[in-house]
Amino acid sequence: MKYSFGHKEKLKSRTHIQALFAEGKALTRFPVRLVYLPVSGIENHKTGVSVPKRRFNKAVDRNRLKRLLREAYRLNKYQLDDLP
Repeated sequence: MKYSFGHKEKLKSRTHIQALFAEGKALTRFPVRLVYLPVSGIENHKTGVSVPKRRFNKAVDRNRLKRLLREAYRLNKYQLDDLP
């Protein structure tokens, strides 16, 4: 099991991000909102993290939360492979 969060796993494409917010489904469990878009033919899960400025005004707080969310994903991404 590889516990890295490499370049191939990061959601970077502007078109993919726009499609995610336009067509994606959302799950909300306060204070986290998960937006996902099931796409067939992709071997890796792609993940992007964003934190709203409205809820977290200070950049220090937003950056810390993003670091924590990326780390939580990195350590638990093996569970996504078990999903059908």
